[in-house]
Amino acid sequence: MGDLLPESVTRFNAIYDNLLSENTEDWSNAVHSCRRILEDLADLVFPAQSKEQTRNGKKIKLGKDNYINRIICFVEDNSGSERFEHLIGAHISFLGERLDSIFQATQKGSHTTIMSREEADRYVIYTYMIIGDILSLYQPPY
Repeated sequence: MGDLLPESVTRFNAIYDNLLSENTEDWSNAVHSCRRILEDLADLVFPAQSKEQTRNGKKIKLGKDNYINRIICFVEDNSGSERFEHLIGAHISFLGERLDSIFQATQKGSHTTIMSREEADRYVIYTYMIIGDILSLYQPPY
């Protein structure tokens, strides 16, 4: 991950420090930082596009702020690979649910305070795991 997303490694270090705090605001900041990490991931695997795409009969925005859509498109685009079948396979809906859960948590981290360290820990762990799953599908262009 360090070679592909060096800024995210720095963010994870800051997240870890925030999780060690006794301050609920720091826990919220940790969860909110997960959003930035997902944005970094989306920028790497599926850069923003000004043009919408139609997928499964729905128009999907793929701009800078639509990082979850871009991650999902990347996963869908790689769903035919042998690597995908081995790593994610039939768990695509679970992957989508994890992304939605993390997204909702990062929104919560932006607008309200996360009330327990365990809740913050859970979202950070989910973020880390999902990044690992998605990066395992990524083939650098070099």
